[in-house]
Amino acid sequence: MKVLVAYATAHGSTGDVARRIGSVLEQNGHEVTVREAQYITDVKDYEAFVLGTAIESGAWLPALTEFAMRFENDLSSKPTYVWVSCIRVLEEFGMSHIMEYYMPKQLLAKLNLRSITALAGKLDLKSVDWTERWTLSTRYDGHAWPTNFDGDFRNWDKIFDWAIAVLKDLQAVAIQG
Repeated sequence: MKVLVAYATAHGSTGDVARRIGSVLEQNGHEVTVREAQYITDVKDYEAFVLGTAIESGAWLPALTEFAMRFENDLSSKPTYVWVSCIRVLEEFGMSHIMEYYMPKQLLAKLNLRSITALAGKLDLKSVDWTERWTLSTRYDGHAWPTNFDGDFRNWDKIFDWAIAVLKDLQAVAIQG
């Protein structure tokens, strides 16, 4: 199956996740393209989509939102899987908060969405400007100072497990088709 892994990244770590997911799918027999969403001009040849974005200021990065809107017809008719990279997933109720407030529900409702998840990301406070630091500090849930989340929190086992779940679902889709 031809699979497009399209992603939007703020500082590069979401691209690393996209490449890992793409690698798992490719090692298991799929023809995979991993590419930044902003550079994709055509999707008609793909049979499935895996979309990922960093969360910034409580929202998807514009490049992935624009991609999903531009190719909405294709994404609505083919299996689509979505993940977001968000440091907030580390907080006590972070996953539920992300799913409730950071997901564009109207857009997602238009897609043939098969799975959605949030994965912890990487945050290097030295690499973000003061505006982004301020935004981070106003969004944390209060159980720990935002500076406690300075580091690489990507859990490669969880990323692998989600990629395997996507793989299994793609196999089920292929059997049904």
